[in-house]
Amino acid sequence: MQSRAIPPDSDVVYVGNTETTATVLRSLLERDVPIAEVVTLDPERAERFDVSSYEDPTPVAAAHDIPVYYPEAFGMDTAADRTHFGELAPDLVLVPGWQRLLPAEVLASAEHGALGAHGSAFGLPRGRGRSPLNWSLVEGLDRFVLSVFRLDDGPDSGAVVASRTFDVIDHDTIRTLYYKVAMSLRELYLDALGPVLRGEAEYEEQTGEATYYPKRTPDDGAIHWGDTTRDVHNLVRAVGRPYPGAFTEQDGRRVDVWRAQPFSSLFAVDDPPGRIVQTFEATGDFVVSTVDGSLLVTDWEADGWVPEEGATFDSPGDHRRVDRPEHRHNLTGTGGDRE
Repeated sequence: MQSRAIPPDSDVVYVGNTETTATVLRSLLERDVPIAEVVTLDPERAERFDVSSYEDPTPVAAAHDIPVYYPEAFGMDTAADRTHFGELAPDLVLVPGWQRLLPAEVLASAEHGALGAHGSAFGLPRGRGRSPLNWSLVEGLDRFVLSVFRLDDGPDSGAVVASRTFDVIDHDTIRTLYYKVAMSLRELYLDALGPVLRGEAEYEEQTGEATYYPKRTPDDGAIHWGDTTRDVHNLVRAVGRPYPGAFTEQDGRRVDVWRAQPFSSLFAVDDPPGRIVQTFEATGDFVVSTVDGSLLVTDWEADGWVPEEGATFDSPGDHRRVDRPEHRHNLTGTGGDRE
């Protein structure tokens, strides 16, 4: 293993705007990584751009006397943003999560370029694109391969410098996967920073067929009760907090479902999918029939609605979610296989 020692006179710029990137920033600063500047969005623009799981890293930076730069544009493609990075001329830019491609001028401003992070259950180049963690849960996959790579002008296409695999278990939600990403990314950066800043890193070009996850929208949280119990459960845990959540409707009233779990394949066998077959007044939990069993809903929100036995949730007649089961095999181009 290469030495983690970082040249003491290094200047690293850190770019991020989410809870995960703030957690990683704290971890790196605790280990004396020489962060010279933090680049982020202010809260107002984060709200305008619907940045899920936004966290302002300014307090973390202030505690370490690190300046913060708010770019003029999310894509950092204005003359002022390009000038700022050109004048700063850092040794390295770390971009653990920014939701936008960075201009070539920004990438070229750093002597050793910029390091991004991305992954999928299959490992790059498969599973590039949008929301790979959410998709891993939706697809019911059991691992995630996170990679740190050199940013170039393509989406998640640069040469890889380090990778780490973690498991995805049945109890995971999108939030717990972000916890695993934060822990993995901390170690990946600590492994890679020294060799990269010393000019000794070994990069591996991505090979094989590149596949891309499509963009998800809040409407893709709609529950289709014609799906299997497992598919509904996977959707709920994939789009829960900090995302907009899964939802269903009953007589036109929206019900946000934040947490649910497979209940039994032996209950409600004669009930149509989507029917509430049991309520528990002490807790507010309720059981919904599915095509192959039942689902227990344990965390939900609705305005002026309470669960009643016998009520049936609406289910879209035309299942148009981007992750609809008949479309699932097209998501990563793997057909469910992996090496």
